[in-house]
Amino acid sequence: MAPDRGVSGRRNYVVRTDRPQLSVIIPCHQASRVLPLQLNALRHQVEAPAFEVIIVDNRSTDDLKAVVDTHRPGLVKSGATAVRIVDAPLEAGVSYARNVGARHAKAGLLVFCDADDCVSSRWLADAMLLFTRADAFSGSAIPVCESEFSHDVRTLHQMIDPSPGRDEPSVRLQESLAIPILMGGNFGMTRELFHELGGFDQSLPFTGEDNDLAFRLRASGRPVLDSHAMRIAYRTRDAGPEQRQVARRAASVHVLLCERYGVRKKSAYLQRGQLVRSTLALPLAAIRMLSDSSTRDFPGLASRAASVAGFWQGIVQYCILRRLPIPRQRVGLTAPTADNV
Repeated sequence: MAPDRGVSGRRNYVVRTDRPQLSVIIPCHQASRVLPLQLNALRHQVEAPAFEVIIVDNRSTDDLKAVVDTHRPGLVKSGATAVRIVDAPLEAGVSYARNVGARHAKAGLLVFCDADDCVSSRWLADAMLLFTRADAFSGSAIPVCESEFSHDVRTLHQMIDPSPGRDEPSVRLQESLAIPILMGGNFGMTRELFHELGGFDQSLPFTGEDNDLAFRLRASGRPVLDSHAMRIAYRTRDAGPEQRQVARRAASVHVLLCERYGVRKKSAYLQRGQLVRSTLALPLAAIRMLSDSSTRDFPGLASRAASVAGFWQGIVQYCILRRLPIPRQRVGLTAPTADNV
């Protein structure tokens, strides 16, 4: 779908009745337990344009098809032109899965969300307005405890929807950061630009893939933009071994991206001895917690320690040993013959 720029400079996307205006891409791996809430959130959209939903099955062994089949009629009744499952069996990871979804998109405007979150009631309407202002943008995420996701979608919408009478959705230039941020579970990008940038990098299959895409967006001369609109409820989980593993992996990939794009000295976590200070602060914090129960937060301390360990792991692997992975863009974005669609 090509943009039509009028004399005002504002772009208006031509509406076609024979195809969706937006393609919603949801990567899924073992997501049958959490996906119904997200599909219900898409079903209860307000003033939504014509949209299709692409569920990307990335090596799931649960009954994902049954979940989608159950929710398809309601989505179609609510304005979805199609609700499709496409298979992505050749590799594991969200980078590959999202690329496969983008390859099968029929709309010229792509919006991405995750199976375990909940989009706001005007998520699709906000996306359409934001696309009149930019070719790529991140929405906003509101942290919500996992226990709250047991409520129905209308209750969650009451928690995250903006108040009535809000201003029209707009974009803002992201503050200057060493690593630009593009929220992989809540962003929009034109299909043309997504293909131009090469999609997600499969050398980063599990974390950091969205910020890597943001680096390439910035390198292309486009701004990295945020919006208070296009909201999602982001599922937060209690600190535990799984969350510590996520923190360690994210810190390690932070170093990888800093080294790949030459911004390590600009990182707030790595510049001017900051990592050494953060490391030395850990035992001091433990001693303080032991002596003063009012400051006691050992799960939080364990998460901080996991991040510090991840930073050091990244320093050794990517800065000292120079074991930087070779970029693998476009994996899944072009069609191998083995794909089962």
